[in-house]
Amino acid sequence: MNPDNLNIFKNKKIIVGITGSIAAYKAAGLCSKLVKAGAEVFPVLTPNAEHFIAPLTFSSITGKKAITCQFQNEEKIAHISLSHAADLIVIAPATANTISKIANGICDNFLTTAVISANCPVCIAPAMNQSMYLNDAVKENILKLKNTGKFFIVEPETGKLACGEEGAGRLAEDNVIINRLSELIEFKRDFSGKKILITAGGTREFIDTVRFISNISSGKMGLSMAEEAFFRGAQEVVLISASSGQVPPSGINFVFAENSEKMLSEVNKFLEGTHIIVMSAAVSDIVPERKYDYKLKKNDDIISRLKFRENINILGTISEKKKKNQFLVGFSAEHGENVENTIGKMKNRNIDMMVLNDISRSDIGFESDYNEVTVITSDEEQIKFEKNTKRLIARKIWDIIKEKTKQINW
Repeated sequence: MNPDNLNIFKNKKIIVGITGSIAAYKAAGLCSKLVKAGAEVFPVLTPNAEHFIAPLTFSSITGKKAITCQFQNEEKIAHISLSHAADLIVIAPATANTISKIANGICDNFLTTAVISANCPVCIAPAMNQSMYLNDAVKENILKLKNTGKFFIVEPETGKLACGEEGAGRLAEDNVIINRLSELIEFKRDFSGKKILITAGGTREFIDTVRFISNISSGKMGLSMAEEAFFRGAQEVVLISASSGQVPPSGINFVFAENSEKMLSEVNKFLEGTHIIVMSAAVSDIVPERKYDYKLKKNDDIISRLKFRENINILGTISEKKKKNQFLVGFSAEHGENVENTIGKMKNRNIDMMVLNDISRSDIGFESDYNEVTVITSDEEQIKFEKNTKRLIARKIWDIIKEKTKQINW
């Protein structure tokens, strides 16, 4: 463990969850080290954890009353107020039982409820018998947590287990866990102080009062980009989405813009003072020349009335307005990996980066929870990310944005 890493914990609020494992006693040492590093540590024990170690131990070490009861609330709803105030949550040890509950949204104690409601990174350090750790159901639940992008696993060590057997399942050492926590503190500060604007979803361009031309974009990729930006400490995240069915994410300024005209108008409202603009919306390429304020009838010779024109290019328009200290990212929906066409969209435009989506596959892209993209930078560097959940693809895209914006004078 690098001693310099410990300075990062000063004044940070960290919830330490302790579950019903023989390794529960090791959590006392972890809490002690975090307190010595300057962290404000809130110990939370599951009911089963109390069979292995007394709450008083953690209260004495941390100076905070250990929480053991789901309904031990006073002035505030504690499992919400505490989890929303926390910089990090770490569960060490984490049993198969608690991991599986969190993975499936079960909130039957204070710890699981706080974790489900949290907006901060959650670090999970499993500790259990090898046969439990390698059980298909447990492995599936750990993978499910990883794919959300909110949970980070500190893999257990191999060695002698409490039952006397040898194998994987020993709780990772304190120093390993603390190093991971220091990385997550940094991770949460990636975009601190930055204002971020993101567009998402497929616009609807109305022909009459009931008919419109659109596309099958769900807006999930833009939503994932917004969630990841907020998760990584952005000061303000504005998500302008054409997808009415999306639930506005916690902490994100959600603006509904059904058509391209409204979307451009909303983008212009927030453009000034924004540091990073991500245009992931699937804006319609064509729009009706006229919108009828009634439903066209079949006997109105409806076909002859349908006339279209080329739509405004929002990405192109914003690229002309972009300032030197703003970073602009566009998304390009292509049938296949049409890199050349995507590069062509950047030429003679003030665009810093493009993300190419292959929409020819049904297992990724439009309406899917998964994606596979190629990132192309302004100097035509190409970085391909293999198929993964949209949240984890968003993470990789933000990693590149972070690297490419280091030289900008903000």
